[in-house]
Amino acid sequence: MENKKFKIALFMLPLLTQGGGAEKYFINLAKNISEKGYQADIITMNEKFFRRFARLLHIYALGNFFGKIDTGGREEENEIKKRLGQARWIRVGLKDLGKVLQNYDIVYTKNELVDLFLLKLKGYKKLPPVIVGMHTAVFYPQAESILEKIHNFIYSGFIYRFFLHGIKHIHVTNKFAKKFLFRKLKKESDLIYYSISVEEISAIAKQNKSGINFDNEKINIIFLGRISKQKGIDTLFGIINRIENEGKIKKQILLNIFGSGDTKYANILRGLEKKYFFIKYYGHIENKFIPDILEKNDFLITTSRWETMGYNVLEAQAIGLPVVAFDIPGPQDIILNGKTGFLAQSENEFFEKMKEIIERKTKFNREGIIQNIREKFNPKKIYAEMEKMFLENI
Repeated sequence: MENKKFKIALFMLPLLTQGGGAEKYFINLAKNISEKGYQADIITMNEKFFRRFARLLHIYALGNFFGKIDTGGREEENEIKKRLGQARWIRVGLKDLGKVLQNYDIVYTKNELVDLFLLKLKGYKKLPPVIVGMHTAVFYPQAESILEKIHNFIYSGFIYRFFLHGIKHIHVTNKFAKKFLFRKLKKESDLIYYSISVEEISAIAKQNKSGINFDNEKINIIFLGRISKQKGIDTLFGIINRIENEGKIKKQILLNIFGSGDTKYANILRGLEKKYFFIKYYGHIENKFIPDILEKNDFLITTSRWETMGYNVLEAQAIGLPVVAFDIPGPQDIILNGKTGFLAQSENEFFEKMKEIIERKTKFNREGIIQNIREKFNPKKIYAEMEKMFLENI
């Protein structure tokens, strides 16, 4: 099969306009695989199905039976089509899903339970070989709520093993997931990281100016991510309180917060912005403007409680920014602790590492940060590995 020009369907339930990390990954993968001469299409469920799913999800997670749900997404469809290059985005209903996927030689899908449920419903044996990509954390290391504990129970036992039974192969994007799947589910997998092009990020920064200017007299710290519990928004609130209690530091910095998500948390951020002069909350920003914004900041903080990889960390490091993160899967695979950023074990250590950068006690080499990304997440190397994995599993 080495020379076969296969047709690949990249399947995920949510619409690409939702603009999350998995959506970004699928767009980049489709674009790069299609540039190698393969037919690569992203297949998602259609708007009607997604609206119904979003309602069920809100009922399950938030008890939202009748409240308004915005399913319009955060990214423009025209912009997505540009980023796809020669690849296509095709939306289908549940009835036609199996028939559409049968037109391809291989199916690559997200690992979430609902995505796997839809494919299993159609029957793995009736579909082309299915490769599952682990783009949702299989284990939440800081599971506190009932829903988080249910997630860990499902993904580490017989239920998830049932949904994986019949697939052809598994692709993981961090070292922890590879070890976890083998230890808990006895499943082998290929570890292939996300890719990111330093040159492309730099070009995007030049081509897409955000129009946002920051105070160059201050040390600009950026928080970039979904405003949710998973992204550690409660920890961010704790760090803001620590900054307020540090008289000297709060006069030196600006904390620039970008992201949308949980309305409750977003309202708290708006209140903190009014209360504290060192906070600026911008809300959602289109993906195309992120490189320009990152270039204008001094370092990034990410308070995520769990990740698979973390595009915010990858993009920041590709620009040359140091990153302070918790020592969790994803950031562990990107950041060289003490060399390209810091991996903290606790909120207290997280804040102390921020202070080290603010007070210039630790300085990072911008070119060294970029070089680590260029070597480890090089697109040419990564997509050659992905191509090989696909060919071996047709």
